[in-house]
Amino acid sequence: MGRNKFQLRRDVYISWEILESEAFKTLSATGIRVLLRFLQKRTWVKVKKKRIFDNGGLVFTYAEAQVLGISTSQFHTVLKKLYEVGFIDIEHQGGGLARDYSRYAFSERWKDYGTDAFKFVEKKRVLWGGFDVRAHMEKQKKLRETVVVNYEKP
Repeated sequence: MGRNKFQLRRDVYISWEILESEAFKTLSATGIRVLLRFLQKRTWVKVKKKRIFDNGGLVFTYAEAQVLGISTSQFHTVLKKLYEVGFIDIEHQGGGLARDYSRYAFSERWKDYGTDAFKFVEKKRVLWGGFDVRAHMEKQKKLRETVVVNYEKP
C-alpha cells in the first residue's frame, strides 16, 4: 500500500478550546497525530461565514495507521485513550477478522474532562470473554494436561 492511498488534501481546523483542554494535555505525541487526523477527516459546510462540521462516520483503519508509521499496538492504545478522555465515540465497533472496520464520531465529552461532570467511559472489548488469544492458550494448556494416552504394545 502506498502512502498516496491515504493522503488527505484537506486542512485541519483545531479550536483553541481543544488545545487548552485538560484532555488534550494527557495525550502523547502519537495521540495528538491521530487526533489531528480525525479532525482532518471531518467534512464541513460553510454557512454565512461559519463552518459546520459533520462529526460522524469517521473511519481510521489500522492499515492507514501503519502507512502513517504508527504500529498496531500503539494505534490501539491511542484509540483507547482518545475514547476514554472524550475526543471520539465509537459509532460502530468493527472486527478485523470479519473485514469490518470501526466508525467513529468526534465527541464533545472532552470539554468536561478533569471535572466532576465528566463521565468516564471505558472502551469495550471486541471479543466475548473466552474468545481472545490468551483464553485460547489457557484452554489448549488444560487440554494437554488432561489428555492421558494409554498405549499398549500389540
